[in-house]
Amino acid sequence: MCQHEIKNCPRCNKAFECKPGNITQCQCFGIIMTAEQKAYIELRYNECLCRNCLTQLQNEVELSKEKFIYR
Repeated sequence: MCQHEIKNCPRCNKAFECKPGNITQCQCFGIIMTAEQKAYIELRYNECLCRNCLTQLQNEVELSKEKFIYR
C-alpha cells in the first residue's frame, strides 16, 4: 500500500508530498548525490527535504569544495 505524506521541508518550511511507498513517484526521485553530499545533508537534517533544497545543498557542497581548492 502506497503511503503519501504531506511534509514541511525542515530547511525552507515549504510543504511537499513525500511518497516513501512509491519512491519512483516521490519528488526526490532521480536526484543523484555523492557520498560527501549525503553526509553533509545527514549531519544537518533528520527529515526529508524538498527537491529545491536538496539541489541547493548539493550545490552548496560543490561550492564549498571549490572555495577550499582555490584558496
